[in-house]
Amino acid sequence: MVERSELHEGMTVWTHRGEKLGHVIEVTDEELIVEKGLLVWRKDYSVPLDDVREVIADEVYLNHGPDSLLSGPREIPRPARRTTH
Repeated sequence: MVERSELHEGMTVWTHRGEKLGHVIEVTDEELIVEKGLLVWRKDYSVPLDDVREVIADEVYLNHGPDSLLSGPREIPRPARRTTH
């Protein structure tokens, strides 16, 4: 199991197939928050630390692919953007 101390913001997250998933934007005691996408298509996902297979340098490798993230209730809503008039 990966230790929380091995993880930090900015790390690149990869699936078990070597596909880039996104970047770590937050680390808690139980999960990583991974930002996937660009600009208006950006979404944040919760990844339990148990789903991390290994950490090498500044890269996180998961035990699964994006399908398990995208099919479950792991998406984290982003706060609404403010508009200026």
